Amino acid sequence: MNTSTHTSQMFFFDKPISRRFTSGNNYMIIYISKGTCHFNIEETDTFCTTEDIILLKPNQKTSMNFSDQDKTLELIVLKVSPDYLKKISTTQDDLLHGFEFVPFKVASVHSDSAECMLIKNIAAKLAHIQEESDDFCHTLYEKNLFSIVLILTIRACIHADKVHRRHRKKHLLMDEVFVYIREHLTEDLTLEKLEQKFYVSRYHICREFKKATGMSPHAYIVKGRLDLCRKYIEEGKPVLEVYKLGGFAGYNHFFKAFKKEYGMTPKEYYKKLK
Repeated sequence: MNTSTHTSQMFFFDKPISRRFTSGNNYMIIYISKGTCHFNIEETDTFCTTEDIILLKPNQKTSMNFSDQDKTLELIVLKVSPDYLKKISTTQDDLLHGFEFVPFKVASVHSDSAECMLIKNIAAKLAHIQEESDDFCHTLYEKNLFSIVLILTIRACIHADKVHRRHRKKHLLMDEVFVYIREHLTEDLTLEKLEQKFYVSRYHICREFKKATGMSPHAYIVKGRLDLCRKYIEEGKPVLEVYKLGGFAGYNHFFKAFKKEYGMTPKEYYKKLK
């Protein structure tokens, strides 16, 4: 399909090649319908595979490298002008605003399999739609297909952004929890306190802790305190004072935890150093 406001093309590569894509005054959407390759995304070499979508805003460019000579690469490239996006938008659904939603000049997103299958099939149909130009309601059919594939692309971008933000929020939260624990290691640290401090349930904190460290928050705190106590012993501080400096409430708890962690009692460790 090739008009002044929107175009659709298919590219097949069966040997290593480098290619540059430039959006001009349009938005460019590149669907990887088969194979793997590398795209330059925001000055970074990005590995892309089947079902990935590369989105370029107007006056942007990207380069693609395909090096697997034993396989093939299939791309479907759509271009659409801002004017056309305005034309097919409604007061409730602004497609131009939808494309501007993507916060990057060049973006790479991964759609879910059902979404991708629709995009790939419709985009492939658009690439050959001129062969059906004599069919009934050809213009309306083409317009609606193009609208659907644009909407699916925006949805994929929005979904990818939401997932990215969720993961980023989780990672940022856990980073903050780790910092808080380090800064308050010798104080009374409980799940209740962490829950109140970060406004997140103790179950969520425990689950994310397990994912990040392989241990519970309690085990993580105890290990941190033991490392601190060991440091104090190495500095020559009396064993019976060390447990208080390290944040342990009682010597017995400290004694058992130390022996379990290091295979010897605090006094044995002290004598070994001497």
